[in-house]
Amino acid sequence: MQLPPLLEPDATVRTVLALALRRDGRDRRLALATAGLVLHQAAEAAVPVLIGVVIDRAVEPGDPRALVLWLAVLGAVFVVLSTSYQRATLGMVRVYGHAEHDLRQLAVGRVVHPRGTAGHRPTGEVLSVATSDTYRVAGVAWSIAQQAATVAAVLVTTGVLLSISVPLGLGVLVGTVLVLVGMQALARPLERIGLAEQSSVADASTVATDALAGLRVVQGLGAQAEIVRRYRVASAASRAGAVAASRSVLAYGAVSSAVSTVFLGALAFAGAVMASRGTITVGQLVTVVGLAQFLQGALEHVGTFGANWMHKRASARRLRGLVTAEVALPPAHAVPPDAPTDDAPTDDATPALAWHPVGGPAVCVPHGALVGVRVGSAEEARRVAARLGYRVPVAPGELLVDGRDAVALGPERYRALVTAPPHDGAVLTGTLAENVTLGATSLQPRLVRAAALDDVVERLGGPDAAVGQAGRRLSGGQRQRLLVARALHVAGDVLVLDEPATALDAMTERVVAERLRALRRTIVLVTTSPLLLAVCDDVVDVAGRRADAVAAS
Repeated sequence: MQLPPLLEPDATVRTVLALALRRDGRDRRLALATAGLVLHQAAEAAVPVLIGVVIDRAVEPGDPRALVLWLAVLGAVFVVLSTSYQRATLGMVRVYGHAEHDLRQLAVGRVVHPRGTAGHRPTGEVLSVATSDTYRVAGVAWSIAQQAATVAAVLVTTGVLLSISVPLGLGVLVGTVLVLVGMQALARPLERIGLAEQSSVADASTVATDALAGLRVVQGLGAQAEIVRRYRVASAASRAGAVAASRSVLAYGAVSSAVSTVFLGALAFAGAVMASRGTITVGQLVTVVGLAQFLQGALEHVGTFGANWMHKRASARRLRGLVTAEVALPPAHAVPPDAPTDDAPTDDATPALAWHPVGGPAVCVPHGALVGVRVGSAEEARRVAARLGYRVPVAPGELLVDGRDAVALGPERYRALVTAPPHDGAVLTGTLAENVTLGATSLQPRLVRAAALDDVVERLGGPDAAVGQAGRRLSGGQRQRLLVARALHVAGDVLVLDEPATALDAMTERVVAERLRALRRTIVLVTTSPLLLAVCDDVVDVAGRRADAVAAS
């Protein structure tokens, strides 16, 4: 899958909103859909006008031909009204749906990008931004289209009222502007309230995600009551934020509705007074009352637009914070002029992988060799494997694959050559085969056997047997063998395994060690295990001597 490009760190909230509206030509589709909604509103406004015309030109004079004519015109307006709304709504659904998809792709692509992210974001927060916030930001298209249609409704209504009575038309125009300005001022605090609401939702999601991920541990420790207490606290905070936001929006909407009702009631009263004095006709009075009812909904939308917009801006700010987060690794071209490049010549003597850390012995891995890196602790194994996998920044010239500098290659190209999965890889809900191959290749019996996973396949009933939610049908050792089998199925030239046998018994560990050696594949074992190190072609001892240097480098 081609990942979307990273947004620049100086990208603003406006940049995120523009991306939702304009990418892939959505601005043109949005313009067409908006034009359809504008036409729909104009047709809606035309209905009370035509009813007034029918009264003045057909009903009051008693003219059957005029009645038939104007009813036919009214019917045609209803056809335009219905068709334009259906077409415009379909277009808006497409614009909104594609925008939400693109925003989610942008968020997920940023999270899984090969260059990584400096710092850490809780899983629940990322999930909240990638779902709830992208949904809100994509809704900007609806807000703009509906607001444009509302403005069109106000302008058409004002024009009709000006043709009936200049004071009425001017009153509508001035009143609309005052309502819009006043409600916008009231809406400003809603961005802060919306931001707090989404943050509390993210906190609750984080607690829930952690609880589900560690459910087996929670049950084993008997800590269900504590995790329930933590989720209750986070959920209560989320509920309080949602209630506060909802109350603010509802209060805002109530004020908007009350203002528009009073304003339009005054408009209808003024029309009735003018009709009683003979200034306007009965049909024009019907038109004024009908337009007042039609305009009430439009003015309510004008009033609530500010609240909706501020909530969407709050979500756009959170989304921007995720997709513009500082990257951990430099781009592929960011190397000094004298550093080895990806065009460096290679021959049979060139190591498949070479690591030259500061203050320690070099690790050189020949093609087809099984090399052990002896470490002193699991923590040190994590650090070494992270550097060999280029998951953390390394110095130019420190890490070479076939003589080519990892920094010059860039993390994406480097990881296509060197596979270094993290020790605590995830087992997904699905079958054994799906978890081992991840859909990229077919299950290879030779590699399944090398990971000593063949007896697990047989015990569960075959490669298509389900492993349960997040692999709960598997023991710790079975999960680890599955992860080793998955790493072996990846097509990288070099495989780095971080403590691949910590959950295995001694007999199974020896079997895995011997079978990995029999593969004659380029493999690096970063481990404390004497059994694994004993089968290696070469062992580089970094235990203790380079622990500080590894952390510092």
